[in-house]
Amino acid sequence: MAPSREQLLETTKLFIDGMSEFTPESVVRVCSPNCTHRLLPATLKAAPSSTNAEYAGFVGLLGAAMPAFHLRVAEGHEPVVDEAARRVSVYAKSRSETAVGLYENEYVWVLTMSEDGTEVDDVFEFPDSLYTNEWLPKLVKAAEEATKK
Repeated sequence: MAPSREQLLETTKLFIDGMSEFTPESVVRVCSPNCTHRLLPATLKAAPSSTNAEYAGFVGLLGAAMPAFHLRVAEGHEPVVDEAARRVSVYAKSRSETAVGLYENEYVWVLTMSEDGTEVDDVFEFPDSLYTNEWLPKLVKAAEEATKK
């Protein structure tokens, strides 16, 4: 039996809360051990997929330049839930004061949950590609410089 809508939304809320904490541990807290993270579209030239450890490491690096990251469901846009597929799609916005200025982005996150709906098995993250292509190199550079100090 598929998990309930309420269970899928609760796991989605926990995922978003973990992203807003923005620590290596928090961003994978509700992810299953074999969860796959994908950053799309291909124009971002990101790795085709990452493990929890790889994703947590990336967040750990960015954390040096983004000490506070806030992710929220965009106002007026309720998550779309497919109970049979155990999938939730969310239009979200982020905000962060960074070492290189104010970062504000928007995303579509597609989360596929475990059989019982309590863990995330698969993450598709679609950020605004134009904005991300402009900002990600600056953030990575700032984070690498901060970790050298």
